Amino acid sequence: MQTEIENALRSVARQCRAEIIAKTKGKPKPQHDHIITTILDFYAKKITALSPGRFSAKLWLSYFVHLIDKEVNNG
Repeated sequence: MQTEIENALRSVARQCRAEIIAKTKGKPKPQHDHIITTILDFYAKKITALSPGRFSAKLWLSYFVHLIDKEVNNG
């Protein structure tokens, strides 16, 4: 993966993660799935042209959101 594409994906993933945290804060766990899915769908549209390989933009976005969350929480 090219550095520019990875940086763009990470940037959108950071924005997505921040919105997920803000929207799910204080909400009961059963509502989280619907909220997160809606937010991922919205942000996946922004990176549709950037997604490398055979996986969908939503899968790449969820991967990078998870990766960034792991970096923030562990480091």
